[in-house]
Amino acid sequence: MNWIHPLLLVSLILLGASIDSTKADITWPEYNQQCRDDAGPPYLDDSPNEKYHDGSAAYPVLAQNGECAEPMKAACSSRPDAKTAYLEGPISCGGNGWYCRIFNDEANGWENINLNADINFGQCNNEDAFEDAGFDQDGHCHGSSDDSTYYWWIRDHWHRQYNGKVRCCCGWFEGGTQPLYGRRIANRCDYRRLVTKNENVNNCRDANEDHGMGFDDIGCDPQYRNQIGQAIPEDDSVCWEIERFGFTENGKCTWQVLK
Repeated sequence: MNWIHPLLLVSLILLGASIDSTKADITWPEYNQQCRDDAGPPYLDDSPNEKYHDGSAAYPVLAQNGECAEPMKAACSSRPDAKTAYLEGPISCGGNGWYCRIFNDEANGWENINLNADINFGQCNNEDAFEDAGFDQDGHCHGSSDDSTYYWWIRDHWHRQYNGKVRCCCGWFEGGTQPLYGRRIANRCDYRRLVTKNENVNNCRDANEDHGMGFDDIGCDPQYRNQIGQAIPEDDSVCWEIERFGFTENGKCTWQVLK
């Protein structure tokens, strides 16, 4: 897919913000799913007029024509701007869930902060990922079978400072053209469970653990060994990307570091 040039993208985002700053928003998320061990400030303390990511350097990767990725188009239409849509959702994955991979992006000037301390998967184009289902040197992978958990995972990992470039795609068990369980993308991946409306959220310690739902050490399907050393042929129509992801102390719009 042809992506728009970063400097042009920045200009479009800033222009859009000035033009569309009064655009109405939807109520999202629908209810609180923040658990005790989630990083960052309490969600219930958020100001209705401020987003936790306001002023940050993060930006959505848009198509060359300036449009949002397919799973984000509905959110881009209903949220104030594309940045909010990509960082909050709601995503349109047909109820099939999602998975995201965070990659180290220090080569492009974005410090990883805490990402390298919790890398957990191998890409299914790395020979080590085929030989060892527990190989975990390519980045951090996390997903869910429920679309609504996306907001809570992004918020948590943002504040954990798992900083890098994010690529997300639709489909945990199934759905889309490259669900995680198709075993063509990653050899393992963590899972965030749904905290239901009927639960007492105060009793939830960590929605990322103790559920037995992770894509743990399952490994890459040997039929895709021809991908080793090559770019994984992914379907951009079911995926979206975020650059400059993650909290930084001086994380205002430091566009000058873009290359």
